[in-house]
Amino acid sequence: MIYGAALGPFVKKALGEKGFQTNVKKMIETLPLDPAVSNMDAIVLGPKDMRGSMGLRLNEAIQERHPSVGVVYFYQKDKDTELIQGDVTKVKADKINPEGIQDAINTIIEIRLIGSDNRVLESADKKTYDASLLETVLLPPEPPHIPEEPPVEPEAGYEPEPTVLLAEAEVAVAEEPYVEPYSTLEARVAEMGKFGDFDFFKKSLQKDTILRELMVENTQYANLMKMLELLDQQIIDVFKDTSLSAEERFEKLKALGIDRAAYKGLESSIVADKIMSIMFAIMKSAEETVDARIAGVRQALDGVASVKLVYQDQSRLQSLIESRLQVQMELMELSKGVIEVYQAMDQSVSGLLEQFEAELPSNNDYINAVMNPLKPIFTPSNIGALTTKILGDLQQNRVSLSIMEEKIKSLINLVFKLCEEDATIIEYQQKLINLLLSQRVEDVVIVDSVIKNSLRIFVGSEGTGRTATALTWAGVVSRRQNTLLLDLTGESKLRQYGVEPMTLDTFLEQRLEQQFVCVEGNLNQTLERVDEVVAELKTRLNYYAHIHVILDAGQSELLSRLAPSALSVHFITDGTTRGTKLLKQTIESFTEENIAKKVILIDPPIDPVRMMHDLSIDPLLAKLIIIPHLPHIRACAYNHTKPYENKEVMAVFEEAFR
Repeated sequence: MIYGAALGPFVKKALGEKGFQTNVKKMIETLPLDPAVSNMDAIVLGPKDMRGSMGLRLNEAIQERHPSVGVVYFYQKDKDTELIQGDVTKVKADKINPEGIQDAINTIIEIRLIGSDNRVLESADKKTYDASLLETVLLPPEPPHIPEEPPVEPEAGYEPEPTVLLAEAEVAVAEEPYVEPYSTLEARVAEMGKFGDFDFFKKSLQKDTILRELMVENTQYANLMKMLELLDQQIIDVFKDTSLSAEERFEKLKALGIDRAAYKGLESSIVADKIMSIMFAIMKSAEETVDARIAGVRQALDGVASVKLVYQDQSRLQSLIESRLQVQMELMELSKGVIEVYQAMDQSVSGLLEQFEAELPSNNDYINAVMNPLKPIFTPSNIGALTTKILGDLQQNRVSLSIMEEKIKSLINLVFKLCEEDATIIEYQQKLINLLLSQRVEDVVIVDSVIKNSLRIFVGSEGTGRTATALTWAGVVSRRQNTLLLDLTGESKLRQYGVEPMTLDTFLEQRLEQQFVCVEGNLNQTLERVDEVVAELKTRLNYYAHIHVILDAGQSELLSRLAPSALSVHFITDGTTRGTKLLKQTIESFTEENIAKKVILIDPPIDPVRMMHDLSIDPLLAKLIIIPHLPHIRACAYNHTKPYENKEVMAVFEEAFR
């Protein structure tokens, strides 16, 4: 049929039953459909149709229309050709009348190919009926499409022959407000699939949902249902007609049954196609959902066991195991959803097949009982083919869903295995690290001098956090007892952290007594002064309860001279290759036995126990101190501020050195 909106009255006048009056909104909805489904072979438009927001939407719909739908555009002014784009047949006409429209349509489209309301039906026993035959068996012709709006008739006194200006022919159509385009169930399934809504998948396969969707989106299905209702009523009327003989009633019922079977076959075909289309959409969305979830889980598993994160925060050790168990539960829910989707598919298909098998002559039990001998005539001929097709699709979906389920099960087993391994590894490492962190290595040191309880040495390479670590801890300790910090590296960086140290000579000459004192000096060239400095420090013990000394990793000889008088030595590294290599040489050359060894690891990039082995330190004979990444300390070096005055830094160091 040929549809028209603004020019609809003239299309209908020119083409008769092959013309149809509608509105722009209905055209937009129908353009993407196959003419075999929509019964719309072409549309006739004018400039009035293309104006406003509806005109813009119509232009977009024309670009995306079904290739079998033709578009004819009548215009008067050349500038009006710019209103419409795409593959459109444009006809310029200064004047227009119904005959002009008919001539243009005949020229462009063969009128004999345009469908009308007379349809050809194939019955169960391959009989073909035309409209006249249907009338002989009391089958009313299929009702024409009911327009959503009443046709706009030409003004009174209008004559077909006189010509009318195109502008006058364009009947004013009120511009309708924009309405969100209708979204099919398949489109909504695809959209919901992005969020993994398996419950929506199951609801989409329910019979009521499918039939309701068909009534809304498929005009052919709606017309078929009306036609079946009419046929059922005709069957009842034949039974009630007492003027008919038994033979006449039988023949009429037989003819009606054949036609009903043909319509029922079309209905079953549409329902089956809809179910298969929905199943295809669900399968595609389910596969995307499962694959995306599996990929996300695998990516998470690759990064969740980061040693760096694990050892920054001991509380995360247990949460790591719990998070993997949570992933396992989510995967099991996903597997359950896949199984339930298949069950819903199976139930939907089973219900459809039961409906196929129970096809009856009518909805009346008495009539069905009487007509039972003629049941084969009332059975649609395409039921066998539809059953085979839908069962084949169901089997294919069963295979696809089984593959999905196997993927999920495989990942569940992997997560479970990782959880078991992680639990074992983490439990072992946690016990070992807790042991190293809690070791009181000072308790085994023999205090053989008065200064030994107060003197502590910090050793590390330049650029590994040596100064920042020793300064921060000394500043924290000074809040409890007076503390003295001596930087004997010869290249003091204390000033970078807002501290102004005095020279070693000044300190030795003056008996300065303050809560926290920082001193810088160099004994590399005068090692004989080491004993002198130690002797002087002994005289300051009545005021300074803690004396911390900073040495470079290359000052092995000075370390050996000071170590006998110290309670502990702290080896500091940030895990860099250079810092670890230099510190390892210092540790291997260090031979003092009566001293507590501690290893300070700053933001360790790998397993701390492995780092201790790389430094040639027995983990069971040393205390491990782990300091996480603290951006504030790095900022202090740029801002020349004291790191030990920051509460967050203080809390971290108190916990680490505890």
